[in-house]
Amino acid sequence: MINNLVKKNLINTFLNTYFNLFVVILVSFLLLMSYFFILQPKINKTTQAISENISSHQKLLQAEKNKLTNLREAIDAYSKIDVIDSARINKILPNNYNKELLYGEIEEMIIKNGFIPTSITLNKEDEDQGTTGAVAKSDSKVEATKVSDKIGVVNISLSIASVDYAGLKNLLGVLENNLRLLDVKKLSLDGGHSGSLELSTYYYKK
Repeated sequence: MINNLVKKNLINTFLNTYFNLFVVILVSFLLLMSYFFILQPKINKTTQAISENISSHQKLLQAEKNKLTNLREAIDAYSKIDVIDSARINKILPNNYNKELLYGEIEEMIIKNGFIPTSITLNKEDEDQGTTGAVAKSDSKVEATKVSDKIGVVNISLSIASVDYAGLKNLLGVLENNLRLLDVKKLSLDGGHSGSLELSTYYYKK
């Protein structure tokens, strides 16, 4: 009986002496386990996500730097182009769409080469109504052809009086040699007395 009491007292004394230490060890163990099994995986995932995000932004920044370099090179190359050559380039693909100017160019080109225009109609790709001048307006309309979001299309319906096959063929040569880019979509000859053409030209959208 006495031995049992002595043992209990020893246990109680031991527990009272080292209880706080046991609590500290237990709490430390739980915190350590929580760190390795809960916090550490989350930290690793977060670190990896941050690293990938930084890498992605670095790649994007490098791509933008490359674009800027290419743009500067293009500007430098353009600045070295002769003024006359630059004007010719702008003639091929104008920076904007001027209806009256385009109409006047088409009319002048036809008359200058000995043809008589009876109808000239201009239709921008996003417009329903054509632009006409002194000559009569034609009811025909060329279907718009999508080229690019930055390239606008102007469709031209052209009717010419007193033209035969040879004259129409000669007109095609004139259009082909014209500095402005012109695509012939359709042409027809009515009994050797009149002809009609459907063309497309382009301009750069600002």
